[in-house]
Amino acid sequence: MGPEITRKQPIKRETLADRVAEDITESILSGTLDAGSTLPTEPELAAQYGVSRSVIRDATRLLSARGLVDVQHGKGVFVTASQDESFADALLLALRRDGATAWDYIEFSEPFTPMIVSLAAANATEEEIDEIEHQAKRMLDALVSSNIESPEDLNASSFDEVEDIQRSFYNALFSATHNKILQRLAVPLHGLRRLNIFDIRESLDTDELLDITAVDRRFFDTVISCLRSRDPARAFKDLWKLVQFPPEAIKAMKETPIGESPYIVLESSAFHSGKEEAADG
Repeated sequence: MGPEITRKQPIKRETLADRVAEDITESILSGTLDAGSTLPTEPELAAQYGVSRSVIRDATRLLSARGLVDVQHGKGVFVTASQDESFADALLLALRRDGATAWDYIEFSEPFTPMIVSLAAANATEEEIDEIEHQAKRMLDALVSSNIESPEDLNASSFDEVEDIQRSFYNALFSATHNKILQRLAVPLHGLRRLNIFDIRESLDTDELLDITAVDRRFFDTVISCLRSRDPARAFKDLWKLVQFPPEAIKAMKETPIGESPYIVLESSAFHSGKEEAADG
């Protein structure tokens, strides 16, 4: 009798429905079946695969559970679009249940900024850099137009506009890396971030008016400069010092549930005047 074979992994037992679902999954992932296209009818698929209609129904349930198809009774089975938004919503809910904070997001994501800009500096086309610069200018214009002296003056529509433009800026930046994983992470990650609300009344004298967007302007200018330089190493050198936050900001973020805007009371006017190295809000 020969030696006993030690099984390291259980043998996967595939049903006919599993095999059909896997085959259709590959057709969707390869682009043979585009988003929005309709699958053949149940009888047509049964004839194509040489299986019963009940097997096709089971395979369709598997595909639906994976989020790859949408079953619309009386209309047909349709290939779904990207699951980015659904994944972003699910991720936010999971993190909220775990008690994650706005600081958890910043602590995780901010170290990526120099890396993302570095990749974009190496891989982006001139047209993509132009688009990033365009979105940066839109962001600064929106920040200036929505500038406030206190959180009580905050305009909800302006706030939403700034957040939308911020997402457009980062989506353009992630896309310009030409890295498929980073491009796929763009929507879920940005779905976790909200604009910071800065209360600068404690940090300003009554006769002093500082540009509240100075730090943001410096950040965007540095990003564009790094991209135009086509020097990946420069992003790490110039941007790392700009993705730091003062202690009062970190404290506020740690007290704010993820997906909500931190309310930050600044005690030092240097953060806004650009005298200290700090990140954009």
